[in-house]
Amino acid sequence: MPKRYRAGLIGCGGMGRHHAAALACMDDVDLALADIMPTSLDRLGDEFGVASNRRYLDYERLLDDFRPDFIVVATQAPQHAPITLAAAGRGVHVLCEKPLALNLVEADAMVAACAKAGVRLAVNHLRRDAPAPRVARELIAAGGIGDVVAVDIHDKGGRPIGNTLMEMATHYIDMARFLLNAYDLGNGRRADELEWLFGRLSTGLGRAAHPARLEEIQHSQVAVPTDRDCGLVLGERGTVTLGFAGEIQAVARFHNRPRQDSHYDGVDVIGTRGSLAVRGGMAMWLFRRRGHAWAVHDPWEPVELPPEPHGPSDYDDWQPALTRCHGMLRELIAAIEEGREHISSGRDGLAALEAVMAVYTSHRLGQPVTLPLPERRHPLAVWREEAAHGG
Repeated sequence: MPKRYRAGLIGCGGMGRHHAAALACMDDVDLALADIMPTSLDRLGDEFGVASNRRYLDYERLLDDFRPDFIVVATQAPQHAPITLAAAGRGVHVLCEKPLALNLVEADAMVAACAKAGVRLAVNHLRRDAPAPRVARELIAAGGIGDVVAVDIHDKGGRPIGNTLMEMATHYIDMARFLLNAYDLGNGRRADELEWLFGRLSTGLGRAAHPARLEEIQHSQVAVPTDRDCGLVLGERGTVTLGFAGEIQAVARFHNRPRQDSHYDGVDVIGTRGSLAVRGGMAMWLFRRRGHAWAVHDPWEPVELPPEPHGPSDYDDWQPALTRCHGMLRELIAAIEEGREHISSGRDGLAALEAVMAVYTSHRLGQPVTLPLPERRHPLAVWREEAAHGG
């Protein structure tokens, strides 16, 4: 008889609804919900038919009373670490929304606790599960674009760089690592190891433009009141250069465009015999250019992708998000059953977050920094603290 899984969804907001829809589609999953807001809890519970005795205002009561096999942490970032640590202490597997944590101290603790408990920790960098990057990896591994030369990262806009670093850049950095992992450098090395990083952040425009300053550090919801809580942020625009193994350099530019364009955002991998462009958010596309990177007359051509699975027709208006979340949850169950890491592991989430922290560290120092970072506290908090003590 197939195993049934008990799943707890903690956080019933925007992404929580996508996860709830995906879990409700799974015939082998029993679902419970937790949220500190009764209205959010009941709205999601009513929508997906979750019994009232499986709705909790306290996530620890869900963990203790419902005793889930795994949980999905769909809260905002400040709650990621305490919920994950509580789950690991009870032997519960975790799929956590990105960013993994607010700082590297928390992220290190989460990865270590789950490893010690022998439970899977996955991070919802859900683009990894889409056909476009998977096909791109196959092409890179097969030498379809020759040797990899560089990577270009494109931000969809809609946020200043400080908020984007925590909200979207973790996706971009993670996708670059996912694609570069397919490029074999020999001697057991893959190109996805990030070795150094240089970041420069700016504020203002024209004559008022200047390097982002200490006194301009603020909370994410002060910078953008409608945004999620992702801690301290800094800067309006900026450029980041990432040095991967094999002397492969990636460049990411964040222009703070006023409107989002999800067709634009993504990662391009440039090779000696062509390039690949993986673009889009929940719905993703793959394009290939067979000429050299500098040959502008060589057109981008769409690459045919395998079909995506489809969920219930009731959710057609947000099918891509449902498909992505469903895939990540199925992958979590497979990782649990097979005793292996998730395709988007806690260590992968930690690597993406560390790159973000390295941007702030590099900007403050005005020079490239090597990874791993020795200082695990949030660089902006450290900057404030040292300035207050005359450092």
